[in-house]
Amino acid sequence: MRDIFKLSLFLLIIAGISGAGLSFVNELTGPLIEKQILQKKIDSFKEVYPQADKVENESTTWLKAPYAPALKEVNIAYRSGVPVGVIYAVETKGYSGLISTLAGFDIATAKLTAIKVLSQRETPGLGAKAKESRFQERYKNKNSTVPLEVTKTAPTKENQIQAITASTITSKAVTKGVNAAREHFVANFSRGKQP
Repeated sequence: MRDIFKLSLFLLIIAGISGAGLSFVNELTGPLIEKQILQKKIDSFKEVYPQADKVENESTTWLKAPYAPALKEVNIAYRSGVPVGVIYAVETKGYSGLISTLAGFDIATAKLTAIKVLSQRETPGLGAKAKESRFQERYKNKNSTVPLEVTKTAPTKENQIQAITASTITSKAVTKGVNAAREHFVANFSRGKQP
C-alpha cells in the first residue's frame, strides 16, 4: 500500500513539474507565434492587394446585419492615407471542410485584384489544388459587377471560372466565398459609395 502511495506521489510531482514547464514554454513562445501569424496575414494581404501601404481591419464598421455568413473580415487597404482597396476574409464549406480565402478588390476599377486560399482540408491531389496559384490566377482582374460562375469547361464568358478537374464542389465553394465578398463590395464600395 505504501508503494502505491509513493508511486502516486511521485507521478503527481512529475505531472506538476511537466505542467509548469509546458506553461513556461507556452508563455515564452506565445508572443512569437502570434507575431508569426500576424506577419503571415500581412504577407497574404500583400498578395491579394499589393498596392497598399497599410491595411486596417474595419469589420466592425462594414459588417452590419444582414450580411452573408461567409464574410468574416473586411479590411480596407490604404495608400497615402486614402482607401484604395478592400480585402475580404471569407469562409465557405467545401467538400471536406471549411475553406478560408482572402479576396481583394480595387475601388477605382471595381475589379477583383486576386484571391488567396489560406486554409482548406480538401482531398489531396484534387480539391487541395485550390491553394495552387494556377487555380487562384483564374480570379484575377474579374469584374465585380457580375456574379462569378463555375464551369467544368474552358470559360466562354468573362465571369466564368474553370473548375479544378474532379473538384467542382471545392471550386464552387471558393467561388461562393468570393461572390459573397463581391456582393458586399458592390453594395458598399462601388463608385459614389466609397469610404
